[in-house]
Amino acid sequence: MIFCIGNGKSREKIDLPFLKKKGIIYGSNALYRDFTPNHLVSTDPDMVNEIIKSGYAEENVVWTTEYVLSKFKTMLKTGKIPNKYKVRIMPFERVHPVNSGWMSIRLAWKQHPEQQIYMIGFDLFGERKNIYDGTECYAPTKIIGDRGELSREEEYRIQEDDRIGMFYLLKEEFCPGIRLTRVINEHRKVENIDNISTEQFFEEIEWQ
Repeated sequence: MIFCIGNGKSREKIDLPFLKKKGIIYGSNALYRDFTPNHLVSTDPDMVNEIIKSGYAEENVVWTTEYVLSKFKTMLKTGKIPNKYKVRIMPFERVHPVNSGWMSIRLAWKQHPEQQIYMIGFDLFGERKNIYDGTECYAPTKIIGDRGELSREEEYRIQEDDRIGMFYLLKEEFCPGIRLTRVINEHRKVENIDNISTEQFFEEIEWQ
């Protein structure tokens, strides 16, 4: 089994060490601060900078894009990532849309195309509910875009349709045949991705 862990608050009561005994875990961004997944994905330059400087990538696999890695290289005198870091480039020619959680699911499917994948902590609807909001790299800064100056929360709310469409395309375009289920205690769902409750999820994995 494959577990893709988002950083939404819906995963706060999920026992991640228990899941790691059951299968392979793909996580994203600041998850590394609290837990070591089998694969960590980040498409954010500032986050990758933090991860590498923390020393995490010396012992653990970190996936990112070539663009992000090039941004980090410019900060180094040699322009090269030392061999001691286990940093890998995403194995995709097309890396858009750029979203770490979404990309972790795509990577999981690429490496385990026949396996059941559970997405946990992907709070896609309504208000922004990220566990790490207010911490480094998650500051409530203003974002300048086509709609003017917005907070992260305002941007998240406005972009809901785009976000749902992005996950819809996982099955329709990017990961044909993917076996993907979202673990969430709510009825709102992406049209082509089934929801199961946390209780149903634990019952299901106990039988596998």
